[in-house]
Amino acid sequence: FSVPSPGPHWPCPLPPGRLNAMIRPKASSALRSLASRPLIGCGPAAVARHGFAATTATAAAADAPPPRRRTRRLLGRAALAAAIGGAGTVLATSYKSKKRRQLVEEKIASVVEQPVPTRAENLKRMQSGECFDILVVGGGATGAGVALEAQLRGLSVACVEQEDFASGASSKSTKLLWAGSRYLVKGLVKLGSLSSLLSPAAAWEEFMGTWHMVMGCFRERTYMLEMNPHLTHWVPIAVPLVKWVIWPPPFDYPPAALGPCTGMFVAFFKFYDFLSGFSAPSSYVMSSWRAKETFPQMDTKRMKYISVFYEGAHNDSRTNLSIAMSAAARGACMANYAEVTKILFDSEGAACGAEVLDKADPAAEPFQVKAKQIIYAGGPFTDGLRELSEGKETKPVVNGSGGTHIVLPSYYCPRQIGMVDMMTSRGSFLFFLPWEGYTLVGTTDVKTKPDLHHEVPEDEIQYLINE
Repeated sequence: FSVPSPGPHWPCPLPPGRLNAMIRPKASSALRSLASRPLIGCGPAAVARHGFAATTATAAAADAPPPRRRTRRLLGRAALAAAIGGAGTVLATSYKSKKRRQLVEEKIASVVEQPVPTRAENLKRMQSGECFDILVVGGGATGAGVALEAQLRGLSVACVEQEDFASGASSKSTKLLWAGSRYLVKGLVKLGSLSSLLSPAAAWEEFMGTWHMVMGCFRERTYMLEMNPHLTHWVPIAVPLVKWVIWPPPFDYPPAALGPCTGMFVAFFKFYDFLSGFSAPSSYVMSSWRAKETFPQMDTKRMKYISVFYEGAHNDSRTNLSIAMSAAARGACMANYAEVTKILFDSEGAACGAEVLDKADPAAEPFQVKAKQIIYAGGPFTDGLRELSEGKETKPVVNGSGGTHIVLPSYYCPRQIGMVDMMTSRGSFLFFLPWEGYTLVGTTDVKTKPDLHHEVPEDEIQYLINE
């Protein structure tokens, strides 16, 4: 109680009955004990000014929950708010994904087939003297994509490929439309490393570059799978875990060693689902007894459990060919087995076209294709194209690497699910994927010189078989 100034009734004990009448019925026994104590300065005026307010304040203080109970209440409310917010986010994202699928179905249904000019018609157009805005050299996924993009932007485009479309690296991938989980993990590991503490701003900037790249991959993957269901499909990929503690740890990140026993991998794949806007089927956990049914060829006795996530899959060469045909249907002049043998320059030294040879006709003579701009889209063979315009002494800028895949019988992998081994002897990922009725296994990653007709080294094949 605050002590009032001495007044005409100083001191005056308040009768017990008077104080009890002012105490709330639910007041504690400790507060009621105050009734037997004299109050300082408690005349009628003082009681009117101070008695009721002081008693009420004391009652409220007695009824207040202990600090621990208040903390638990706050944490409970925060958890409830987080749960409601998370559920709302999931529902909103699912609704958005459903609406997006409806729009995609409407777009697919509205597509009108357009005729594609024949190869002979395209070659005749190239020889007609027409000056194209762009000449694309290379008909892989990048070259065909450049031709389609430029044509859709209103430019006139010619695209030539020395062999068949997707005859190079564009037909030799692991057949996955990968959103970049490995790059995301590496970025997070590097951001949380001790070296990032020395220059946090640079580390954050580098991580955000990786983040934007991965989110771009998510958008491209979603677009490909939604807009091209005739070319793409979802494939579940199993991550078998045979130890509760993994050592050496994945990605050289010590906390990841506890990933199997802490559920870190499961949580990461759920986060991966969230980043995709839940456009992919949801990741899940497969028990060891279920794994025995799904993967009878595996040693499931040591299996703890399997974490399963989803990625997109496609026939890469068919996708490449579809992009090239889409460009041709919209007006691009596309031709395969048309090899560029020489780059043409004007009087000022600017490239103005190329000499092209029809390789499908043994008696053909080179002809000129005029263009305002020339784009080299040769992938790992770009340095060879640069020699046509910059000379044989051109310094290489492409640091080529090669990857090897092997194709095994279908019984090495279930038809409906693939698998990835993250603990290979080289420390790289190794996929086992169902593909065209067979099992595709790969890939390796070694430095090599680009060769269009590359022969696979025997030691690379043996490595894959041993793994």
